[in-house]
Amino acid sequence: MKHRETHPNLDVEGCFGCRVSLVHVGPNSTTTRGAAVSQTEQKARGWDKDMPAYRRLRKQGYQPRGIDGSARLEATATSAAQIESRPDIEKLVARGVAE
Repeated sequence: MKHRETHPNLDVEGCFGCRVSLVHVGPNSTTTRGAAVSQTEQKARGWDKDMPAYRRLRKQGYQPRGIDGSARLEATATSAAQIESRPDIEKLVARGVAE
């Protein structure tokens, strides 16, 4: 650092260069958006299971409403109507309508 040649200890009172030289930028520049980044990464990890399941369903001729939740849908759905309308399986099981 060039300023260190002028003030070796970087402790001169009132020197702007000494003040600025002590400021460091951390590697994580997304600290204010950390929650959003975390959610996006979690969703992307879920796609590791959902994408292959979605492809298998499409290959079988079904039309799921989306990629998200396709693995769970593939494992729990018992009819084409359940796959294509995508009801919330847990709610139907709780009401006794589905198994």
